[in-house]
Amino acid sequence: MSHKQFFDAPGGKKPDDNTKPTPDEQELLNNFAEWIVKKGLTVPAIMFFEMSKPLNWIGSQAMLVAEPAAWALAPFLQAFFGLRHEDYLKFQKLMEKRHSMESFILTIENYDAEAKIKEKEIKKKYKAEKKELKAKKKAKRKKFFRKVLNKKDADDFNNLSNN
Repeated sequence: MSHKQFFDAPGGKKPDDNTKPTPDEQELLNNFAEWIVKKGLTVPAIMFFEMSKPLNWIGSQAMLVAEPAAWALAPFLQAFFGLRHEDYLKFQKLMEKRHSMESFILTIENYDAEAKIKEKEIKKKYKAEKKELKAKKKAKRKKFFRKVLNKKDADDFNNLSNN
């Protein structure tokens, strides 16, 4: 028995090499990836999943072993993480597929890219609002000094500031 045969799936079954997850699985990946990006764990998650790529089948079997504990903790997982027991089982089945980790990493990267674009738009909007507020304050200051110095004409005020 070679070392490759030793690590093959039990029963002589070859692992499913289907690279595309089903729509149900993709929805689960999207929810999990969105949660990871929202919490700011993009880089650690990608590093973890990149390192554990070769062990995805072993991880899925470990999830099977831990299923009774997950079943017992189901209310806690639902309340704090929004993870239902059915999602746990779907994720376990997904981890059995060879290319699932890569599709999960790509999903995380897509959500992270979208979040960065939104963040840039928000910063740009905030910067424009800040600039507008600064211009309003400047106009208010000019109005105050015109009133204090009894300068009615804008040219008079500009002449005063040049002197």
